[in-house]
Amino acid sequence: MSRRLDKPDTPADIELKECLSAAERRSFVMVAGAGSGKTTSLIKALSAIIDVHFASLKCRRQRVACITYTEIAAQEVWADVGNNPLVHVSTIHSFMWTLVRPFQSDIRNWVASRIQEKIGELEGKTYGPRVHQRTKEKDQRDLARFRQSLRRIDRVRSFAYGTGSDYTKGILGHDDVLRCATQFLNQRPLFRTLLAQQFPFVFVDESQDTSEGLVAGLKAVASQSQGKFCVGFFGDPMQRIYMTGVGPIRAEDGWATITKQENFRCPTAVLSVANAIRRGDDGLVQTRGRTITTAEGEEISVEGTARMFILPADEQRDQNIAKVRAWVGEQNKDQAWRDGAIKLLVIVHRMAARRLGFDDLYVVMNSNAPSSFKDGFLDATAWPLRPIMSLALPLASATVEGREFEAMSLLRKFSPKLAKENIPRVGISALLAGLRQAAAKLAELMQPDSRATTREVLEHMRDTGLITLDPRILSYLEAVAPPPPDQHDDQAAQDEGEDNRLEMSAMDGFLASKASGFIGYKEYVDELSPFSTQQGIKGAEFDRVLVIADDGESSHSQFSYDKYFGVKELSLNDKKSLEEGRETQIERTRRLFYVCCTRAMKDLVVILFSDDVGAAERSVRAMNLFPADMIFTRTEFS
Repeated sequence: MSRRLDKPDTPADIELKECLSAAERRSFVMVAGAGSGKTTSLIKALSAIIDVHFASLKCRRQRVACITYTEIAAQEVWADVGNNPLVHVSTIHSFMWTLVRPFQSDIRNWVASRIQEKIGELEGKTYGPRVHQRTKEKDQRDLARFRQSLRRIDRVRSFAYGTGSDYTKGILGHDDVLRCATQFLNQRPLFRTLLAQQFPFVFVDESQDTSEGLVAGLKAVASQSQGKFCVGFFGDPMQRIYMTGVGPIRAEDGWATITKQENFRCPTAVLSVANAIRRGDDGLVQTRGRTITTAEGEEISVEGTARMFILPADEQRDQNIAKVRAWVGEQNKDQAWRDGAIKLLVIVHRMAARRLGFDDLYVVMNSNAPSSFKDGFLDATAWPLRPIMSLALPLASATVEGREFEAMSLLRKFSPKLAKENIPRVGISALLAGLRQAAAKLAELMQPDSRATTREVLEHMRDTGLITLDPRILSYLEAVAPPPPDQHDDQAAQDEGEDNRLEMSAMDGFLASKASGFIGYKEYVDELSPFSTQQGIKGAEFDRVLVIADDGESSHSQFSYDKYFGVKELSLNDKKSLEEGRETQIERTRRLFYVCCTRAMKDLVVILFSDDVGAAERSVRAMNLFPADMIFTRTEFS
């Protein structure tokens, strides 16, 4: 039995079970703050459904669906429910593909319509007088490829789900799967009926980061299937990180709104900071805090520590971080703060990139890059990164270390040469030998001391049939060399379109970057280094947390600690966004800061690097996030 199921029910858990055991199924929205045990409530809800509705579900061959945001989260939930066959746990994209996969004819029509839409966009595109020729040539290659795809689409026997879309080979990537399924959900009553019949209960984890279209689609299923379908959204709007997320979800008429206020993770000092941060948003006040049980059986609160340091943004950052750690270690009588295990949280920080060897990759994906690249770099989901992260790195590693079974599993999953319809009747041995040789060459290109570029790796994977590359990547692999920098004038940028210009500039740098840099980048993304992305640690918890707030070493335009702490004035765009009720960097940074601070189970330290320490200290003290005697400058340890 799962340890989560053994935990006592909270008032929110009891209310949730009442929803699920009612004769008529009632949909709900659960808002659960950081450290509240949201996943525990979700597991308990799944268990309650099995306890109450086991017989009817099994008789009707129905299942309970739990949609998660990542594969890791899906595996965690799957293990906690004991691998029950009545529970279907998957990522959003995998679940949506499960729904649409049987509708091959409808998928074909959707793909044809999607291609025609892309063709229309390119055919209707106009160019200013200073648009670079390579931009026009790229658009023409894309247009030719889409026209060819449209002519061949009727020959595709079936469609499958892959890492990147290649319509003529019958592959739909992440974005197209979600787009297609969401459209079916919102526009087709029969599709909604079939979903409700197959999955009468659907739970969505991390619902604040789910797309608005998917939320609307599931609400439409609930509305159409009154009393026979239950959708439950588990999330916390305060922990929404991604721009594509819907954020707060409004409960419809007749739905239950369940708030889980407890925080079981953070000590008292940290919980006080968390509530102060949240005070500027939805005002939810979390209660309880972390406790421990004494040898006598008495439950007592953990006080913990929460400190903030404001230091100059100069060349002494690393040295000052070390001094802060030593000082905190002395104050807490805790040697781990000096040289032990702490978790250092950064926003795709240049510091981490330099130390782990992916500095050039960091620059091209963050500096002068479109926001989709910057956002996708945080969790390795940006489309240029996918073939390297999903195949090149793991296949190279498996090949070098002699893990033949793993290498062959990767080839079966990604290589179009091993697709069922492409396997020859004779000569399979030669085919496999060729793929093994291609994998060995890939491993050579990906070695830490290799001078190979990302372009060379992608071209090798394309030419040897190791993977079907995203057409967007293929378009850049075929492109001519970029023009000299002095041709990138303001008028040309305006004529080409800002997003298009930024993407082309970023892809030029991406393809020219060292492929070996991905090794350190993967270590960073997989949380195998002392550093962690502030956006990538939702749900995680650590005894000692050090948060680095440093706009000077981050080019991520979505967040600004200087603006959040009042050190830097709002821009004209910020003020306009406020007037129009749109989100600003302040709201996004507040949520990010809340996520970071609520990871701490024992001690929290925040270091704000600022160009004006005096002004920053005054602003920070005025916000009352930390107790006045827990805000320090360099004078404390100089």
